[in-house]
Amino acid sequence: MEQLRGIVSDLRHGKTVMYKKETGTSTLHAAVFKLGEQPCKIVANHPIVINDGDEMLLSGTLRGDKLFIALAHRNLTRKVEGHEGWATRLCLTVLLVAAGIWFATVMLGGGYALVLTLALLAAGVLMAGRSIQVILAIMALRRRKGKQ
Repeated sequence: MEQLRGIVSDLRHGKTVMYKKETGTSTLHAAVFKLGEQPCKIVANHPIVINDGDEMLLSGTLRGDKLFIALAHRNLTRKVEGHEGWATRLCLTVLLVAAGIWFATVMLGGGYALVLTLALLAAGVLMAGRSIQVILAIMALRRRKGKQ
């Protein structure tokens, strides 16, 4: 997990609103900016409190030596923090793994059932991995806060 600290410039905000009959409306917020010369991106399901000139501390990963993806962030100027979110993803992990195990035990013998089981288990593992990354990023920011 890498950390960046710097002053925000070239800030752009974005928002996507999605509606599903089953789950209702959900909103995804994004901020793309530079921290020094490093392009950065934050995505969250809550509004991201950030303005040009704010000092930020980010915890995340560098994607392809170009874009820093922040999994957790702290706005040192405004004294707020946030993260990508992990709880919903972790709940979905449990459901996907349970569905995969159910398919494996109930629908034994079919080739399609095996493929579906493996796909569900793989999706669950990937979601769990991302949740763990976000939790580690949050912990890294909190450890740093204790040292300041």
